Amino acid sequence: MVTSSLALIGAGVRGTAALGRIAARLRHRAEPLDIHVVDPYPVGSGSIWRTEQSQFLVMNTVAAQSTVFDDASTAFEATLPGPNFAEWCEGVAAGAYEDPLPWVGSLARGTRPWSSPSRALYGRYLQWAFRRFSAALPASVRLQIHRDRATTLARAGNGYEIELASGATVRADSVLLALGWLPRDTEDGTDIRGGSPIDQGLDTIAAGERIAVRGIGMGFIDLLSIVTEERGGAFSPFLEAPRSGALHYTPSGREPRVYAGSRSGLPFLAKPDFGTVPPAANFDALSAALPSLLARRPLDFDREVLPYIEHAAAWEHYRALAEHHPVAFAEDPERLLRLFEQSADPDGPRIDAWRPFAERAVPDAALRFDPERVTAPVHGATAAELDGAVIERIERDAAEAALGHASAIKRGLHVYQAARAAIVPLTDFGGITPETRPQLGRFLTRANLAGSGPPLYRVEQLIALHRAGIVTFLGPQLEVRAEGSYRLAGSMLASTEAVPIDRVVDARLDLPDVARLADPLLDSLLDAGLARVSTAPHSQPTIEIGSSDSALIGIDGRRTPGLHSVGPLHEELRRFTIIAPIPGANSTVLREIDAAVAAMLEQVSSTPAPLPRRG
Repeated sequence: MVTSSLALIGAGVRGTAALGRIAARLRHRAEPLDIHVVDPYPVGSGSIWRTEQSQFLVMNTVAAQSTVFDDASTAFEATLPGPNFAEWCEGVAAGAYEDPLPWVGSLARGTRPWSSPSRALYGRYLQWAFRRFSAALPASVRLQIHRDRATTLARAGNGYEIELASGATVRADSVLLALGWLPRDTEDGTDIRGGSPIDQGLDTIAAGERIAVRGIGMGFIDLLSIVTEERGGAFSPFLEAPRSGALHYTPSGREPRVYAGSRSGLPFLAKPDFGTVPPAANFDALSAALPSLLARRPLDFDREVLPYIEHAAAWEHYRALAEHHPVAFAEDPERLLRLFEQSADPDGPRIDAWRPFAERAVPDAALRFDPERVTAPVHGATAAELDGAVIERIERDAAEAALGHASAIKRGLHVYQAARAAIVPLTDFGGITPETRPQLGRFLTRANLAGSGPPLYRVEQLIALHRAGIVTFLGPQLEVRAEGSYRLAGSMLASTEAVPIDRVVDARLDLPDVARLADPLLDSLLDAGLARVSTAPHSQPTIEIGSSDSALIGIDGRRTPGLHSVGPLHEELRRFTIIAPIPGANSTVLREIDAAVAAMLEQVSSTPAPLPRRG
């Protein structure tokens, strides 16, 4: 008897979740089935969440908002529930889940549901989940793990043959690609290419070396942790603190000099310190309008979608302002809040009717809801002015983050960034008109700046490093140019005051750009016509997949049977699936994976016997 087979290429978050969905759907399967899992890194954690990475590196998502298990919100017919990351930490701390590594229990005991926990600890959770999913497979299913890299994939009879870097081959009737963040080519003049900080070789940066860093997001925060704390530097409370929570940095003498810049010149904003798991955002008006909006796709983003996002975020902003700073209002704030409530009703006032009322009710423009002002690039005529403008913005943002629930700005931005998930049904797979896709891109840029930043304490550390002279901000539009035997870095807005630098480091983790990816497996798919690049107007080229089951679309425009792909590679088509599944949120990520798994299992059940194995 010939055994059918599936292959999962990639065993990080999405590959692990896919194994969970397979196990859930196969609970009562009696027929034999082989499942091949291909990844050069440990299964579960994959590359990004490897457990041997520095414990100084932390997630920018709180523990209670990360899972790989389904729950009641997904409403799957076949379920295999389990603990979210925070619940697992509680179980490890209580001895319910055993782990032989002492550091795991220590970190788990210090993790709260609202903590930004260690990435290595999250990797341990993923490895545990992978083992749990493996144990849930029926006895008729054989799991085979290949610690290897898939380099090519080609048709072989009714299925596929996957060639591995070692020279071995794997045959499968159906394949799921869960490739995650693929490496991209290096920008000219860059000495340390972008990517995961644990793979960049940051340990080669010498003490006192002057480095220009492209990007001031989470990769930048990771870099700073590696070249300061990990080298023996120490943060402590600043005795002459201008406010509570401020830190002092004591150097180890092994730090480089860091000159940082980016397109906007701004780092990602600090996560608000709510002291609890971040509250769920209220999108009642958007939910009520969803059926009508879906029926009208494609939509004008600025006219038909953005007003619902801004209504929800502004409502939260002014509710917080009324609760904690009522003197900001020139009239009874309840009048404005009632207008928000009324315009949430489809039969009420226009969804954006609050704007003129807010301008009258809150005379000080600086206290009104305005995400564009908060995330606008900095300006300055000189390098010193740019550095000062950036740190002033960072300090002001950190002070708001420290207020937590009392900050109107942070509460409004929390809802604003949460809309990235809420609008997925409206924006994915051509849901926005080509002409207004740039407007969607601008919203996502602002929402990412507001919602994908580091925990507050990391920003306070950044401020301390600036105060200690370790970090200088170069401002927006970073430029590196050669001048004789030297290289100079500075803002294009103040290029005459550029500073000499020794090396350039790329700290960005941009979404995959097909034109800049150098991956042999992807190349083999495109060369064989099993996949094609989508080049929709006003959008970034992306590998095309079907909307119902993430099947790759071949060069002929048809689904490639039995070949599916999920994750960041397709972010231009299926929005906001780059994050880990969020428990209790009817996770788009889990639903995407489950649909692909269902199609794979159907392919296996209907596929004729595969070719015999070599050998």
